[in-house]
Amino acid sequence: MDQSSKKEEYAKQICLFLAELLRTRKISLKRAAEIAERVIQNINLIDSEAQFLGLIKELTSDFQELFNLNGRISFRIDVNKRLLMENQVREFVVSFLARDVKLALAVLEEAVKENAGVDNLYLKFPQFEEFIQTKP
Repeated sequence: MDQSSKKEEYAKQICLFLAELLRTRKISLKRAAEIAERVIQNINLIDSEAQFLGLIKELTSDFQELFNLNGRISFRIDVNKRLLMENQVREFVVSFLARDVKLALAVLEEAVKENAGVDNLYLKFPQFEEFIQTKP
């Protein structure tokens, strides 16, 4: 996904969130417009989900209505990190299964743990880190 598409996705998330607040009458149209305007002013400064979350957290000080959006974005970031890690582990296991079954299984077993993360896998399995870093 290119940067333009990502920015459109961030804007869409804000719009859907504000639409839900308007639908449930938790926010006025004027207030929703103020929030949308502030987000639009800053959307070009955002290049990642983490920066988007930072912007929303920053805007929450002025717009308390955005507080609930923080949790949604944090959850989405966590899910995306997990999916990326799972894809990397899958590629590693497929590549190493024929060469080193024990290593492939060990990486797989570590990755399925609840609090597993790429950084932990890198520390425990330097071969995994090397594989990911050298992958085109």
